[in-house]
Amino acid sequence: MNRLIPLLELTEKLHDILMQKMEPKNRDVLISQVNKLIKERGFQLDKLTPPYSEEEKTTGQTIIQLNQVIEREMLALFNDLKSEMKQVKKQKHSNRKYRNPYATMQASDGIFLDRKN
Repeated sequence: MNRLIPLLELTEKLHDILMQKMEPKNRDVLISQVNKLIKERGFQLDKLTPPYSEEEKTTGQTIIQLNQVIEREMLALFNDLKSEMKQVKKQKHSNRKYRNPYATMQASDGIFLDRKN
């Protein structure tokens, strides 16, 4: 019996989810599914102990190949999220500066103090 079949199934599910087009409206759901599958894969990996049969070794090679694709897709997702967060931060700063353009002024030029003795 091949002990890696449940791990392969979880890896394929994770691969399928990451290959979907991530749109802002469904991204939260997909990320939560990815986190759930990663936890389940971690539990499956902890259960594995050598020695492995030849069938398990070939299944393991398939899992490794899928895992490389998964890592690339997760890195791309992370980079997209990071750039979107930078854009939102920049937009907030721009909006704040538009509302109050003199908020960051630190110069005290043009001040006249009239002192009567």
